[in-house]
Amino acid sequence: MAPSYKIVLLGDSSVGKTSLVHRFISDAFDAHSANTIGAAFISKEHTSNGKTVKLEIWDTAGQERYKSLTPMYYRSAKVALVCFDLSCPESSFERAHYWVEQLAVSGPSDIRIKMVGNKSDLASDADLSTIETYCAEHEIPLLFTSAKDGKGVKDLFDGIVAETSDEIFEEAEEPPILTMRVRESKCC
Repeated sequence: MAPSYKIVLLGDSSVGKTSLVHRFISDAFDAHSANTIGAAFISKEHTSNGKTVKLEIWDTAGQERYKSLTPMYYRSAKVALVCFDLSCPESSFERAHYWVEQLAVSGPSDIRIKMVGNKSDLASDADLSTIETYCAEHEIPLLFTSAKDGKGVKDLFDGIVAETSDEIFEEAEEPPILTMRVRESKCC
């Protein structure tokens, strides 16, 4: 059985989180996907560099009314993909700050955050220097994807597996240590 790795997608409603997952899992795009309610879970075994890892992907709802539920979904996650919409980067990215702050306050201490600008196929000629500066200052990798045409999606997940597979396999190969005490019997 392949070791598993939990990934959570965070971001406001309509930034394309569900479409990113659908593109990665099915290599398809559904222009009419419904909003996620609560969270959706899907797993996929993915092979990179000859190592197979089971990715447990949690796609969270972006609507305001579900924000209080989100911390339970990123608990024990190894990677958080904080998604924003490149077709309106200024306002969408401002709201992405919220998710980075939430992860800093209540996320796992070892979680790896990646900032994902989705909808690169619709990206305007907006100045992305503010976004690039923020990510550089906070040491958060910045990636650009398009769930619609598939650009960057496979690379995003391949990169996660490539940079974490050694860590996963080291954890999986360590045998548990059991300590047993032998009691001396004072009876017969």
